[in-house]
Amino acid sequence: RTLLRSMADNMQLPPAGGPAGYSAVAAPPANPSGGALLTAVLLVAAGAVLGLIGGAVWAAAAPRVVYQVAALNPPTAYATNPETNAFIAADGIYSFIAIGGGVLLGLGGYFAGVRRYGPVPMAGVVLGALAAAFLARWLGPVLTGQDSFNAQLGASKPGALLRAPISLGASGALAFWPVAAGLVAGGFELSRALRERQLSQDGAPGGTPGRHAQSGRRGLLGPRPGRGQPD
Repeated sequence: RTLLRSMADNMQLPPAGGPAGYSAVAAPPANPSGGALLTAVLLVAAGAVLGLIGGAVWAAAAPRVVYQVAALNPPTAYATNPETNAFIAADGIYSFIAIGGGVLLGLGGYFAGVRRYGPVPMAGVVLGALAAAFLARWLGPVLTGQDSFNAQLGASKPGALLRAPISLGASGALAFWPVAAGLVAGGFELSRALRERQLSQDGAPGGTPGRHAQSGRRGLLGPRPGRGQPD
C-alpha cells in the first residue's frame, strides 16, 4: 500500500518543464472588450455625423418640386409640372449619398477597429450606418422647409408658387447605408482571414514547400549505388 500510494503521488506531480512551465508561459491575453466597446461607440457616433453631413448635401443637391396654390379653404396646391422627374432625382441623389457614406464608414470602421477587435466594432459599423440613414432622411426635408411649408401654403394667395421640401419616396434606399458599410468592412476582413489562412497552410509542416524541398534533395543525391558499383 505504501508503494502504491507513493507511485500515485508521483504520477500526479507534473514533470519538470512540462505542463507547469507551459501554463506559466502561455498566459491568457488581457481581455480587449473595453477597447472593442469604445471603438463600437465611436463608430456609431461617426455614422451619426456622416448622416447629418449626408442630409445637408442631399438638401443642397436635390431638386425641389414647384407647387402652385389653387385654393385656400382648404389649402390646396398642385405641381406645376405633373411629369417632373424631381421626385426620382431626389431619391437617386439620396441613394448615391448613402452608398458613398456607407463605403467611407466601412473603410474607417475596418481600419479603426474591425481588423483588431472583430465583431464588436463590426456591429458598431452597422448601427452607425443605420443611424446615418435615418438622420440623413430626417435632416434633408427639415433643411428645405418641411416645418414651414404648410404655414406658407395657408398664408399664400391662389396662384402663388411654392417650392416643396424634398422627401424620400423610396424607403428601400435607407438600406444602402448599412449594406455598403457592411460589404466594405466585411469584405476586407474576409480577405484578410483568407490570406492568413493561406499563409498558415503554406508554412505548415508537410505542406507543399516541404514536399518540393524533399523531392529536390532526392534528385540531387540520386539513387543509392548498388553492390559492386563505385560510390
